Amino acid sequence: MDNNTDYKVCSICGSLVDNNNIFNIKGEEICRTCVEKKLEQKQTFSPIGTFMCSLVPGLGQIFLGKKKKGIFLLGSFILSFFVFFGAMIMQDIFYTFFPFNIIAIGISILAPVYALVNYVYSFFDANITRRFIENDVYVDDIIDKLAEKTLKNKKGKKYIEEKIIDKRLQ
Repeated sequence: MDNNTDYKVCSICGSLVDNNNIFNIKGEEICRTCVEKKLEQKQTFSPIGTFMCSLVPGLGQIFLGKKKKGIFLLGSFILSFFVFFGAMIMQDIFYTFFPFNIIAIGISILAPVYALVNYVYSFFDANITRRFIENDVYVDDIIDKLAEKTLKNKKGKKYIEEKIIDKRLQ
């Protein structure tokens, strides 16, 4: 050991490590090897928990850590009901004016259909995504990208990457 180099003890494995290979994570000194082992561990989620959360559109995705996708799906599901009830009110107000009445009827038919498609997609996506995440083969789909663009994070991608690393190291 060199006298000019400072050494610290890893709080997980107890090995003596120089300052270049140790990280301070939430007040704990952790060596590079322990950090790499922690990051390599597979994430597992309860199938029953995923199923129960997937009964509410978007909640299953939030349970799996796909918060933006879950918020996007839940928000669009709720919005479809507001659109449906708005179309029903529009039908009552404009029942004599033909063009608005036809538009309102079309919306009042399409909004529940959209809500049903959203519900079915969200349910199956949560249960399939759980398997993909556990097998480390998950790839963002078009809804992930749409949710990312819709719900942009002001702090940027670097902040998100740091949060992911912090979450995996817990």
